[in-house]
Amino acid sequence: MNSGMLKIVFGLVAIFVILTAVNIGYQRMRKGYTTETALLAVGSDSEQVQGVFIRDEEVINYSGSGVISYEVADGGKLGIGSVIANVYSTENQIEIKQRIKNLENTLSLLERISNPGTTKTAQPSNISDLLNEMYRGFLYHREQGQLSNLQSEREEMVVLFSTYQLVTGKHSGYDARMDSIASEITSLTIAQEPPLDVIRANRAAYFVSYADGYEQTLTMDNLDSLTVEQLQEVTDIPKSDGKIVGKLIDGYSWVLAAVVDNSERIYKLEDRVTLKFASTSDTVTGEIILLNKEQGDDKTIMAVQCETLTHDLVQHRTETVEIIRGEYRGIMVPRSALHFREITEEVTDPETGEVSTVTSNHRGVYVLDGEQPEFRKLDVLYEGTDYVISAQNAGSGYLMLYDSIITEGIDADGT
Repeated sequence: MNSGMLKIVFGLVAIFVILTAVNIGYQRMRKGYTTETALLAVGSDSEQVQGVFIRDEEVINYSGSGVISYEVADGGKLGIGSVIANVYSTENQIEIKQRIKNLENTLSLLERISNPGTTKTAQPSNISDLLNEMYRGFLYHREQGQLSNLQSEREEMVVLFSTYQLVTGKHSGYDARMDSIASEITSLTIAQEPPLDVIRANRAAYFVSYADGYEQTLTMDNLDSLTVEQLQEVTDIPKSDGKIVGKLIDGYSWVLAAVVDNSERIYKLEDRVTLKFASTSDTVTGEIILLNKEQGDDKTIMAVQCETLTHDLVQHRTETVEIIRGEYRGIMVPRSALHFREITEEVTDPETGEVSTVTSNHRGVYVLDGEQPEFRKLDVLYEGTDYVISAQNAGSGYLMLYDSIITEGIDADGT
């Protein structure tokens, strides 16, 4: 076939493709279809409540004088005899202690950077790749609100960047800076006084640096006697008292109590649910251990026992909590697109192998298959207020990912 004939053939093919596309667009416009692409989504079966944290706690008081400097963070674990706090004569002594700690951290970083083994073997291209990776990790932790991870990521980035400067000759070294820091640490150490007193833990426990007055009433032993009114009156205000050092929490097990509407029996004892809190990105899984409905199903006191204790989870006595009963991943379908249609199918009995014809009513949607609307069944996993989630890859005749769902312009019979 010569080049002229090829040009004619390619031209005809191009014209055919254009006409087909125009025809499809015309048919859609003529029939007035509005479509939506079938995409994956996650539906949550959940509700928001005001939750109250219940733990076995003991308030720690200190009657002496002085300024308290904590040695353990909120949510930190203590052993018998572990130091909770040191008591100093003035705030200045605490500032000196903190300054020494910061300088020691800086000195440790500079020593890592200046290590001959590091600078001799490091390659600029490798350091650059590590910096890019570290930077992405830094952004991820920032978006997730994981502040504790941000500090460690920052220190690693400082080490890498400074090492890069040394390797590429853009910095001569940090010896003078390290000598200056070491000298300042020595001066501050001389000015530092020993603590007036030391506050220690009398048993193994977790620590929190505040108290709120509910430590004796909101306990694990008092769960059964809690009332709706008690839970609704709980506030999240720390108690102001100069003698309070903080409190000890017995064990890592705690309970979240909330008033829920269980008229439809959506919650059952021993069910496992996931808790998502307003104050942290972390989620916690727990087991329902109490459903007290003495004031009616619509005001049921539910208690969820959890086994995870972190810094963020001990900062509040009450806060907004999302109780997630389940999450369902599949294809999201707007309710406006739902239709019902009778379908006759051949069904095989799994035991006998006998094939029979069955006509049944199916819920589904119409999709555009080329120019024509076609009915596709749904395998509904979850129903939201204005959408449903259908299973992905449910099989032949079912809605598939990326189908064009008709949301407007079609009747129940597909016309």
